[in-house]
Parts: sequence; C-alpha cells; structure tokens
Amino acid sequence: MKRIHLGNVDLNLLVIFDAIAAERHATKAAGRLGLTQPAVSHALSRLRHLFKDPLFVRSPKGLVPTAMATELEPAVRAVLEQVEAVLQMERAFDPATTNRRFVIGLSGYSAFVLLPPLMERMNSLAPDASLIVKHTNINLGLTMLEQGEVELIAGVFPSPPTFLHEELLYVEDFVCAGRAGHPLLKEDLDLETYLSLRHLHVSMRGDPHGIVDNALDDLGRRRTVALTVGHFLIAPLLVQDSELVATEPRRLFERWSGPEPLRLVRPPIAIPSFRVVQTWHGRYENDPAHMWLREMIRSIASTV
Repeated sequence: MKRIHLGNVDLNLLVIFDAIAAERHATKAAGRLGLTQPAVSHALSRLRHLFKDPLFVRSPKGLVPTAMATELEPAVRAVLEQVEAVLQMERAFDPATTNRRFVIGLSGYSAFVLLPPLMERMNSLAPDASLIVKHTNINLGLTMLEQGEVELIAGVFPSPPTFLHEELLYVEDFVCAGRAGHPLLKEDLDLETYLSLRHLHVSMRGDPHGIVDNALDDLGRRRTVALTVGHFLIAPLLVQDSELVATEPRRLFERWSGPEPLRLVRPPIAIPSFRVVQTWHGRYENDPAHMWLREMIRSIASTV
C-alpha cells in the first residue's frame, strides 16, 4: 500500500466530507461550516482527487454517496471525534465566563418541566451563555441528534444506537387533574365516577385515543373525551377554567403555578409509567461544557 504523507493533505477536507455526508447538500454543508458554497464545491473536487472516486453524485434529492463514501463516512466521523477529544482534553470550562451557545431539543412536556429551572440556573451560574431550544418528539429526537441539529435531547425517546448516550432522568406516572373546586374529583375517585366525567386529552397527532384509553380498553370501558389538544402547556389552563379533567403526566400539573391550585388525585385505573431521559451524541461525551449542562439537567430532574 502506498504511504500517504499527511503533511501533503489538508485535513480540513475531512471536516467538509463529514458535513456533506451529513447534509447531502453542498449549500447546506456550507451553511453548517460557515463557508461559501463555491468553497465547499472546490473542497469536494479535491476530495474526489484525493480518493480517486466521485464520492457524491447529484440526484433530485441532493447528493447521493457512492459506495466508497458510504464506507468512509463512519471512519471519517470517528477520526474527527478523536481529534475533538484530543483538543478538548486540556480545555478548562468556567460557567461564570463562558459565552457558549447550547442547542438542545425538548418536547412540549419536557420543556414545561425542565426549561424554567434550567434557565434559572443558567442565568445564575453562566450569565453569558445562551440556549437554543428546538422542538422535538419521540419520532424526531434521535434523528435530530444524528444529523447534528441539536447536541442533546430530553424527553421520551426510543432506545438509541450505540454511538448515542442515554441517561435516565426519572420515571413519570399519571395523575388525574381538575380545578380545585371540582365537585366530583375526590381522593377516593372510583371508576364509575371517573367515566362519568368529561375528559381533556393531549395528543400531538390529534388522536383522541391514547394511553389512558388503551388501559380502559383492557377493562372493556370507555371515557368521554370532550376535548383533544395538541399541546401539553395548555392543559393545566383548560382544566382550571372548566369542568374538564385530564389524566396526564404528574409533573405537568405539579409544576402548574396558576392563580388557583389544581386538584390532583390518583386515577382509578392502572396506567403504565414512562421513562424520561436525556440523550446526547458521543462526540460530546467528554466536552467539559456539555458535561456541565448534563449535570445541571440531571440535578434539576432529581428535584422537579
């Protein structure tokens, strides 16, 4: 095998290869790297010469990797991650002086629970840092991490592949919530009374049949879902100002700070709990700033 002298190779080409492989589009890769589109196109020409392969070919959907590019992609990413780890080894991180901008993905539920205390701590401990929060959900979260749109996600997600890291924050259960003076919502709420109530249901897809209804199906029973909304954040407000009741994640209502407290009671049926996790890409595993962010989220989750 012919030996390649690294001194004759511009290793920045690997960074551009990685961006093109992720974006499948020269202009988007340029935006990701802060370069011009002609600069990325010129770099792609140099990459083709270096590897003696087209690497990416045009199609109606963008740039499609060749067989060689597909084989190179994980190897190049691994090399860049090792370089990043080396460069970060001696880098100190001081929250009080950092101007780091963090980009994270949160669902509506996890934003409601975690974001207010997270911003409170960041404002206190890292006043010059900033945070960009992108909306995500169970179907989009892992893809957003893989494509580099965010550096961390928090919420409910499938088990990740091995190059992503996951940490359990807490296990969430369900509670039945209504306005403080609701005449039928009592601690000893029985199934028949529960089924006689008019229910509010939260569904991102607008489907009035959810986890609670699946549990009722097992009993051969049905409830009356009078209102289905697509956002968790509006649920506490709606039940506070009506006779509706909602059976939703407990922390959604426990963190409600409206003018009137809500009445929370145990549902009269067994509803499966769910895991709330934070997940991040392996490239950030040893990043001191990212480790600090994860520790803050971990600490907040233990107290909410």
